[in-house]
Amino acid sequence: MLFVAVSFLSTVSHAFVAPETRAATKLNAQPDLSLVPGVYPEKSMPADYGFDPLGLANYDLNLGSARDKARSKVDVVKDYRDAELRHGRLAMLAALAWPIQELASPSLAHDIGSKVLLTADGRSPSVLNGGLGAGPIPLVLLGTAAAIAALDLRALKIKQDSGRDWLPGDFGFDPLRILKGASPLAIKDMQAKEINNGRLAMLAIAAYVIQEFITGEPIVVTSEQLFTPIYMYPWFQAFLDHAFGIASFRTG
Repeated sequence: MLFVAVSFLSTVSHAFVAPETRAATKLNAQPDLSLVPGVYPEKSMPADYGFDPLGLANYDLNLGSARDKARSKVDVVKDYRDAELRHGRLAMLAALAWPIQELASPSLAHDIGSKVLLTADGRSPSVLNGGLGAGPIPLVLLGTAAAIAALDLRALKIKQDSGRDWLPGDFGFDPLRILKGASPLAIKDMQAKEINNGRLAMLAIAAYVIQEFITGEPIVVTSEQLFTPIYMYPWFQAFLDHAFGIASFRTG
């Protein structure tokens, strides 16, 4: 009987607690970050899905020098994300430029009376394909290396000036003002899209290189269906002929 009375009093006392107090308790409760996937300790990095099977995010902390061991895991993961963004951006440009130069280089070279800078079988110059010493390519490579060095110097300055607020891959370059006035959620969504597209581009450019090396043919030939305009296919031309024929018949 005493147990029943105590339980009743406890229930009544809990019922008289203000709803705002209970809501505030729930809002102030700290989330369990261990349940959130991701290698970044603060669990707030865009497109961080926790995929790190080799444990690279912990490499410097476990096996690095004394200076690396003194760094926090936050700094380590930020540095890796910065490198991933750089490679992803470069890969997106390369994945677009690689097939375009194989398609357009012969026509452009003919129009300006210049030498075609592709290999003899029409592949893009690369370490595996050869042809990197032809024409102005070495000068272009040197210019690209100089541009990357200048970008690195600017990136280091931005990182030093930003301190703890430094964002990986943020070089202050947004000429179209895409993120101007965007909410934090929209900015994070755009960052996730950029890193995911960069990852896909890195896989794509690796596939270009390997496929051309193995087959000995340009990517625009081995994967012709991906780089041929739809109006060039006979079935599409037949469809247009049929559609316009019917339209002409009806209007006539």
